[in-house]
Order: sequence, then structure tokens, then C-alpha cells
Amino acid sequence: MIKEWKAIEQKKLAQVYLIIGIEDYVINQTKEKLLNAVLAEDEQEFNYANFDLEETPIETVLEEAETLPFFGDKRLVIASNPTFLTSEKTKSKIEHQTARLEQYLAQPADYSILCFVARVEKLDERKKLTKLLKKQAVVIEAKRPSESEFLKWIETKAQENGFTIEQAADKRLMELTSGNLTTAMNELDKLMLYQFESKKIALDDVEKLVVRSLEQNIFLLLDKLIARDTAGALRIYYDLLKQKEEPIKIVALVASQFRLMNQLKLLEKKGVSAQQAAGILKVHPFRAKMAAKQARGFGKEELDFALLKLAASDFELKTGFGEKTQKLEWFLFELEDFRKAKRA
Repeated sequence: MIKEWKAIEQKKLAQVYLIIGIEDYVINQTKEKLLNAVLAEDEQEFNYANFDLEETPIETVLEEAETLPFFGDKRLVIASNPTFLTSEKTKSKIEHQTARLEQYLAQPADYSILCFVARVEKLDERKKLTKLLKKQAVVIEAKRPSESEFLKWIETKAQENGFTIEQAADKRLMELTSGNLTTAMNELDKLMLYQFESKKIALDDVEKLVVRSLEQNIFLLLDKLIARDTAGALRIYYDLLKQKEEPIKIVALVASQFRLMNQLKLLEKKGVSAQQAAGILKVHPFRAKMAAKQARGFGKEELDFALLKLAASDFELKTGFGEKTQKLEWFLFELEDFRKAKRA
């Protein structure tokens, strides 16, 4: 869990916070905890402001922070996307007078809580302003959890609510939500409501109540291909069509997974682990782990063939050529024929 949350919940508040990372659950929970700790519900309309720094200059944000609270004692100001703290290029034409922020950090308004949300994996530590802000602010890391950390998040939330969850159920919840912590936490709320009386969550509960994510269905479809079960892969595809999923989206996700498997296979030859590759390729560690496992079921030539055919299907879908629901069907048949020819 996030150690800084306890102080926020106890209303031991800092004047400036800096959230760094791409895990939406941690970001959204931190913002919610700050809002609940700083302002009563009837104070939020006048004393809460949320800015996007790709659309608003930092001076406007600081003016808001320096404005006295209205019908209350505190003001909460959240500023997202401070690209001036990173090395990333931005399309925004907004110019920020960062010297104003340096001045503010030297003497922040004691009646305001200013929170920066940087949805990046890391800031540019070479910049003077980055160093200053990290020194002055309470820094909260919103990094994506590892597999063990993910399972701990689920287990801890269950325990905090007086529930126990089977280890197998915990792992299955992670699989069905494709390692998406926000989705997993929402599904856990549903499971706790379902087992409110017994306070025990079992694997069977997860199987009955948790809906597979689209990404998880794509994993299963590829598992069928690895097992050379084209009919099984087609059944999953038809189920997705019944759920109103668009063929172009399904093809794009299948292509993305094949591309990832190809990249992981190349990195594996260089001695790079799936965990390390996740950082290099900027993908979720759980997805990298699953893709690395699936990649072992395909040869390099099969992956190259699949990517070539999927690129052609994607082009035809985008240009309106042919019946869109048939594109993935033809791909599955062509891949099956190619693999049979390889074995012959």
C-alpha cells in the first residue's frame, strides 16, 4: 500500500504533493483521499480546482492556489501533466513561467494544498525545478505493481474490509482483469457484496462473477492458436462479436499481442527477462509475462507470417475492403495452413 495515504487520512497534510507514475488506481485514490481530507462536501464547489497544464499555464494554477478559500479554511488545487518536469516533447503551445513556481515553492500558501500529477514513469532529474519540487513536496509513487504487489493489493483490501480471499481466487482475479488494478478493485467490491455474509471469497466466486476483459479474451484466443485449436479460437471470436466488439479493434489487439510476442522473443535471445522487457517496451509486467509464455508456442517464421497477414487485414479494415467480420477468420485459417505446411 501507499504509506503516504495514512498521513492524508489522518489529515496530516503537506502543502505540496507530487504524484509520479502511470498506475491510475493509485493516482485516482490519492486524489480522492486528498479531496476528502481537505474539504467537506459543501466546500468543494468553491475551493477545489483541477487543471490540465497542457491547456493552462502554471501561473493560472498558482493564482488559484494563492486565492483565499471561500466559505472554508482550505483550498485544494490539482495540476496534471507538468511536462516541464520531464524530457518528453509536447504538442501543447502553452508557455509556463516556471520561475513563478520556484517562487511559490519557497513560500507556499498555508491555506492551500497543491498537488501535481505527472503520469510518466520518471521525471527529468537533471532539471533544477524537478529537484526543487521533489525536495519541497511529498512524493507519491504511482508505479505499476509487480505480480506479487498486485496480489498483495487485492489481499490487503479484502482484509481491511473483514474478508478473506483464496490465493487461487486472488490470482484468477488478476488474470481475468489482465493485471488492471482499477478493474480488479472494482470487481473485488462486487465480490465482497456477493459474499457479504460469509466474508469469504473463493475461486468459484471469481469464475462466476468476474467478466473476462477483452484483453483476457485475446489471450485465450491465442492460447487456442498455440494448441492448434482454430475452431476454439473462432468460438471466442464469435463470442466477442456477440458482445458488440468491433472487428477492427479485435484485429488490432491480436496484432498488438503478436507484435509483443515477436519483440519478447528477440529480447529473450539477448538474455532479457520478461520483467526487464516490460520496462524496455513500456508494457504492463503481467502482459509481458503472459506474452512471453505464449511466444514459446510460435516459431519466428510463424510470428513474422502472422504480423504480415494482420497488417494486411488491418489495412483492408481501415479502407473498407471486403466483409469486416471475415478478416480475422481468414487470418486464422491462413495461419493454420502455414503452420501445417511448416510441419509437412
